[in-house]
Amino acid sequence: MLIGKYTNALDQKGRVFVPAAFRADLDDKFVLTRGSEEKSLYIYPMDEWKKFVEKLQQLPTSKKDSRMIIRHFCANATNCTMDSQGRILIPQELREKAELQKDVVFIGTVNRIEIWSAENAQSAEVEDIDELLESLDIDF
Repeated sequence: MLIGKYTNALDQKGRVFVPAAFRADLDDKFVLTRGSEEKSLYIYPMDEWKKFVEKLQQLPTSKKDSRMIIRHFCANATNCTMDSQGRILIPQELREKAELQKDVVFIGTVNRIEIWSAENAQSAEVEDIDELLESLDIDF
């Protein structure tokens, strides 16, 4: 289970250490892609990526919005592996889209990892979870 929040520094080559707490859940190969929120990236363990792709395949490709959603995630996806030190290389294009400069925040969200710049992670945090839970009619 992918939970927790960790910050690591991006090096000059675009590499960053994957938090040790997440490494075992990622196995040898996983997928890095753009997130659904602007300026975020997602890391999917391979089994979760396959489930996600199955959902994408259910979208009606006769509709432009469906094609745009599929394109957003798949065109920006890349297969990843960690080096022997536990680092991944984030491609330049994805670093730019997520505005990654120095400090990179990894947030475990149960079945995937979100990646944010430190600045953008703060603005994406929820201040009043009660309102969100009410709006979705969720009771915990």
